[in-house]
Amino acid sequence: MNAQNLRIFAILSVFCLNLLLLPHAATSGSQVPSLKELMQKRLDYMGDLLSGLAIDDWTRIERGAEGLVGTCEAMDWSGPGKEEFKRRDAAFCASAEAVLRNVRKKNLADIQRSFIQATISCWGCHDYPVPKE
Repeated sequence: MNAQNLRIFAILSVFCLNLLLLPHAATSGSQVPSLKELMQKRLDYMGDLLSGLAIDDWTRIERGAEGLVGTCEAMDWSGPGKEEFKRRDAAFCASAEAVLRNVRKKNLADIQRSFIQATISCWGCHDYPVPKE
């Protein structure tokens, strides 16, 4: 995938993910951000990462990658399919950590691949058919 196609794919992915927030999860405790707040943070950091890649700004790239890993907080998933959401969220966090590792190595091709994998893991959660209780 060339850089232009990657940028288009990533921009569309981030935009679409902004429209889809999981209504089937909850957080516990007053200090833990709500699911909507957490997803918005992930989108913001993905945007930082993507814009950094688009303009070759390593400060933004690093900020985005570090922020993504920082959003991998313990969520109290509840409702139908909670175990599957936990598993899929763990997959996202593993992808975010891979992005950060590749950013620290400044390996652009691997950053792009791991960013795509993180985006795919986002879609995987949002595409999951939620079972009825």
